[in-house]
Amino acid sequence: MRLSVILLCAALCGVLGGAAIIGLPALGAAVIFDSLCVGWWALARDDGTGPQVQQVPQTLHDVIERARAS
Repeated sequence: MRLSVILLCAALCGVLGGAAIIGLPALGAAVIFDSLCVGWWALARDDGTGPQVQQVPQTLHDVIERARAS
């Protein structure tokens, strides 16, 4: 996953850099396009389960019991 994020950031920088060379209106369009693409990418990766939070043991006894159970 780390490589895909790096490649996505490199692509976004390339689009913005190329648009900046062309001119200010192209740069604005590129920012809008990049925002839409990143939003789509984030929604495509969402599986709908929400954050996975694990219960943190509060006492040493809880830690030992959890270790025994596993």
